[in-house]
Amino acid sequence: MFYQVRIKRADGTVKKIVSENKLNNRHWDNFQKSEEEIGLVTASKQQVPAWVKQKLDLEYMETYSDMMNYNG
Repeated sequence: MFYQVRIKRADGTVKKIVSENKLNNRHWDNFQKSEEEIGLVTASKQQVPAWVKQKLDLEYMETYSDMMNYNG
C-alpha cells in the first residue's frame, strides 16, 4: 500500500505531489524489470584454483582408490 508523497522546498512550500497510483505503478515497473534480469544461471560458479584441486587430489587419492576397490 502506498500513500501520497509531498515533496517540499527548503522554505516549506510544496514542490511536487506524487500520487498513490503513480508510486504503485513505479514500484511494479521496477519490480518487473528486476525480475526479468534474474535468470536461472545468473549465479556464477566459483572456480577452484588448479593448485588447490591438485593438492586435494593428492591428499585424497588413497581414499578414492580405496572406495573404488571396495568389495563389500
